[in-house]
Amino acid sequence: MKIALNALFLQTSVSGSGQYLHHLLYALKEVDPKNEYLLLGAKPFAQNGSAQTPFSYQVSPVPSLARRNENVEKVVWEQYSGPAAARKAACDLFHVPYFAPPLFPRTPTIVTILDVIQLRLPAYRVGARVKAYMRLVERAAHNATLIITISQHAKQDMIDTLRLPAERIRVTYLAAGDEYKPISDPTTIARARARYGVGERYIFYLGGLDQRKNVQQLVRAFAHLYKQLEQPDLQLLISGNPDKQKGPFFPDPRPVAAELGISDQVIYRFVEDEDKPIMYSGASLFVFPSLYEGFGLPPLEAMSCGAPVVCSNRTSLPEVVGDAAISIDPDDTHALVEAMRCVLTDSTLRDNLRERSLQRARQFSWRKTASETLAAYEETLARSKK
Repeated sequence: MKIALNALFLQTSVSGSGQYLHHLLYALKEVDPKNEYLLLGAKPFAQNGSAQTPFSYQVSPVPSLARRNENVEKVVWEQYSGPAAARKAACDLFHVPYFAPPLFPRTPTIVTILDVIQLRLPAYRVGARVKAYMRLVERAAHNATLIITISQHAKQDMIDTLRLPAERIRVTYLAAGDEYKPISDPTTIARARARYGVGERYIFYLGGLDQRKNVQQLVRAFAHLYKQLEQPDLQLLISGNPDKQKGPFFPDPRPVAAELGISDQVIYRFVEDEDKPIMYSGASLFVFPSLYEGFGLPPLEAMSCGAPVVCSNRTSLPEVVGDAAISIDPDDTHALVEAMRCVLTDSTLRDNLRERSLQRARQFSWRKTASETLAAYEETLARSKK
């Protein structure tokens, strides 16, 4: 079987689609020595230390007229140039690893839809251009031979919003990368803490600053907790920079902290990828109060590093954390405060959560994701021949 993949997001490793594609490709390389893979992109791929390809990469540029506008170029690539290149290369299957399948597939097509947040949350679907694009990809999803998604909750969302039949959707869970493992060296942890301006006792949050992440609620709950515990060295580290993401879509948590008198205890610093395992490992607690996730990778990364986790009980998150985290209603400030307080003041509970985190994280792996994706490829090809 010759399999082509739309590699548009391969060099955008900070995006969810980019991370998914990167990890999936390298895991497929490990589990599947039999099939041939071809990566298709609209522009040349600049290989460097952090951006490489495990398979052949072919450039299939869009017509010159379409290159004058970035948005037009993207749509033309997704709907015409990419599918045409897969067909020209005589591929048996075309995998689009994000929500943008061709409306008129030229090759049996499988699409990965990580989530339908823009359909579930109106704030994430603003502007006529975005709405028109969503209508296009919604219609196109019905013409894909098979669909992959990343949680049972996301699958149900697609059934409800896209009216897709359940028998055409396959769930393949994500996983934390191999780099996410417990770091115990005190010198390594101390140096990383110093880089981000935190001491030995800090609560850690990572996962974005947009509306659904509920960061203002976390700051509010931390303020109550800080006053209850009377531990002046306790800090809250939020990975991100509120100055770079402004507007109603990114509610600024700093005014909340200022109003509640804890501005000095809340640190806002973007944590670099290479430091994430260290900061997860060194945290007294990782908290993730999100209101909506297609999967929820940060809690799983934290658990892979042995961090105790307090997590929202919404959408896909219970599937990810299982009974290895304390799950709470993210709108219930008291519940969030109490969960954090229990973990910080009960060393037995904290140690128990660390052990359960590691056990839970071992249930997920990119090799497993790749094997299940390969099975979906084989099913797609079989369906296309009926």
